[in-house]
Amino acid sequence: MKFNCSKESLMGALNIAQKAVSSKTTLPILEGILFSVENNNLLLRSTDLEIGIEINIPATVEQEGKIVLSSTITGELIRKMSGSEVFFESDNHNQMKISCLLSNFTLKGLATDEFPAFPEIIEDHIFSLESSVLRELIRGTLFSVATNENIPVLTGVKIELEGNKINLIALDGYRLALRSGNIKENMEDDLSVIIPSKSLSEINKVLANYTGEVVVKFSKNQIFFEMDNTQFTSRLLEGDFINYKQIIPVEKTTQVRINRRLLLESSERAALLAREGKNNLIKMDFNQDQLILTSNADIGDVYEVIPIVNTGESLKIAFNSKFLIDALRVIDGEEFIMDMTTSVGPGVLLPVEGTDFVYLILPVRVAEED
Repeated sequence: MKFNCSKESLMGALNIAQKAVSSKTTLPILEGILFSVENNNLLLRSTDLEIGIEINIPATVEQEGKIVLSSTITGELIRKMSGSEVFFESDNHNQMKISCLLSNFTLKGLATDEFPAFPEIIEDHIFSLESSVLRELIRGTLFSVATNENIPVLTGVKIELEGNKINLIALDGYRLALRSGNIKENMEDDLSVIIPSKSLSEINKVLANYTGEVVVKFSKNQIFFEMDNTQFTSRLLEGDFINYKQIIPVEKTTQVRINRRLLLESSERAALLAREGKNNLIKMDFNQDQLILTSNADIGDVYEVIPIVNTGESLKIAFNSKFLIDALRVIDGEEFIMDMTTSVGPGVLLPVEGTDFVYLILPVRVAEED
């Protein structure tokens, strides 16, 4: 095989392909990236058997072929080369010569026979949405995924399609995050799948510099994301997700309207001391027109007052400061609504208008004398 391509394009493609390369494996082939050239196109392919990435860039191809090269070494070499064009030439013994200006290298490659095949795209279901929408959905839910693998489905995020609406849901037993957006199609049937959190984290990184449309296809056990010259695939998790709708309370006795920035800043200050305590605890005393937020530890105390509008009963409640701050950081808008029932019932964070998000946090029980 013999070809050349833009160093800038290749470096960008390698950065994306490396996100699916296995870092801990007993299979050397999975530590590499498949290079395949034909029809003036360079295809890079990588996989760790959980996720896979294919990316195409233009190339001037003199001789077609394919080879697997070390992801780490190849990426570092290309990154440190001078010049704007990189030249590749390989013999039939899996030796790849790489040159750029006056720099010349030879790398040992691997035969492509044992490189895993990319999953076949089965278009059972297909929809599209803007990349900015998908990134917001991921950003707004990923932090609530369970890290304990006792219940495997909770280590993933549920993707739910209802008409032209898409919901992403994550929960870990202490909190729930639900984020909603719109897709461009109107789905005839309601559908749902569960995607591993790692896959969503990696697709979010791939989307970082992409501003176009994302086409999503999925079948029984695979999901595919297509973005211009890049395709990302992930296996899906099997099992039944918890019926999250039953967890979200319908009734409330206390409903307050709060400035998001003021509560976030106060909570972050209080968390500095809360982290020194046993439960990372922030106590909240909701009166009719103000919230008194306190935290105490051996090192000191915090007392903050925030103006609110309370249309319900006064209430004292306590939350894990991290869980509260995580939700506040991803909420859109200047203000939000917080619904509560009792000091042992969940706090539910909602938008002032619309149904873009729901964040539910279980409280921490505290003794009355505290």
